[in-house]
Amino acid sequence: MNTNLLQSFCSLHATPGDEGEVFDTLLGIWQRQGLQTRRLGTYAVVAEPTHRVAGKTLLLMAHADSPGFIVSSVTSPTELEALVLGGIHPIDAKLELKTARQRVSAVLEAPGEDWSRTQPLSVRLSTPTSEVQKGDRLCWAPSWQEAEGLLTSPFLDNRIGCALIAEWADHFDGLLPGVNVVFAATAMEEVNGFGANVLANAVQADAVIALDVTYENEKQQVKMGDGPVITLSDASVLLSPALRDRLLTCGVPLQTEVYNYSGTDARAFPAQGISTPVVPVLLATRGNHSPQETIAKADLEAWPAAIAAVATILLES
Repeated sequence: MNTNLLQSFCSLHATPGDEGEVFDTLLGIWQRQGLQTRRLGTYAVVAEPTHRVAGKTLLLMAHADSPGFIVSSVTSPTELEALVLGGIHPIDAKLELKTARQRVSAVLEAPGEDWSRTQPLSVRLSTPTSEVQKGDRLCWAPSWQEAEGLLTSPFLDNRIGCALIAEWADHFDGLLPGVNVVFAATAMEEVNGFGANVLANAVQADAVIALDVTYENEKQQVKMGDGPVITLSDASVLLSPALRDRLLTCGVPLQTEVYNYSGTDARAFPAQGISTPVVPVLLATRGNHSPQETIAKADLEAWPAAIAAVATILLES
């Protein structure tokens, strides 16, 4: 994968319900590639081949949002309160506030041990401004580091998926000859999944792969650098042992994980009564939803071939 492209996606500001920067960037890239694009309101963007082949259709789906914060009250030109959006843990860290006309640096004040998600957090702005309104968004301040085969940045969940669907048509289309690959990015995966629910009803596909990240897990032997991860069980999917066995003989190294909580946009398809097979193909990360999410570059490089191998198995069904 192109790490320069990924870095550019990680510099974009997209919290749940405010994914426009990522959506607009994807649409511009897809249009340059000659794909047919459409917006599903504010819920998703889709790109499809202009000329379809006679083969089956694969939907590659990423989500555009990352957890962040939403302004709940403004107490002074330099002080405000915010609530969390998504599964994010507030720590004393640098933030970026996005208003209608400007970006402002800010600092989040870490709450006490008795803090609960329903309680507002204190935020201090570096520059006084009268432009802040309730509903404005904050996220971690962008940063980027490459060292010893690792990439560290906020928002790798799930800008890595967005970067991959942005460059697939240019660099990886040959991995799935004879397959119509449709790309989509959804809104609000981190809070309610509304974007994927809309997408599920708007795109007909023979198989769906949900692109996302997961956690390192020593007990389950899920490690950064050991290849992409297949979710066998979580709150969004429950794969059969028979499908597991087929996927694990697809010819590329895959790790597996088992949970009974959390999940991805994969849940939207069965929830909407759609019987299309859906499998999450993820990358292991460290520090998920923090200012320093970390992934292994080797996993990024292995991801496209793993996705193609999994898709081939699904499309044979």
